[in-house]
Amino acid sequence: MPHIDIEILAPFGAKFMEGTNLTPAERAEVLRIAQGFACKDSAAAAGVSPETIRARRKRIYRKTDVAGSGELIASLLALSLQMLAKGEKIEARPAAPAQPQQPGSSLIAVS
Repeated sequence: MPHIDIEILAPFGAKFMEGTNLTPAERAEVLRIAQGFACKDSAAAAGVSPETIRARRKRIYRKTDVAGSGELIASLLALSLQMLAKGEKIEARPAAPAQPQQPGSSLIAVS
């Protein structure tokens, strides 16, 4: 599965999560969801069990009022397109250390 570079995604993700009461672990998980990480891969990246990730994702969906990962990604994409259309400046933000990349995933892949 293609992955979005975290350096590209982080500013949009930060804007998307403004005003939410997500924990730091949940915020990191939102970025992994948006990058396309499956529960098992996200669990390995975060150093927790897949069950922990599943529970974390359920809390994220409830707190952001979305039905699932597809709707979360669609909301994030819609926000990013609105920001770009308005010409908003996007400052690169450093990725959290818990955000490892999959090998060969340095660019946005379109399929």
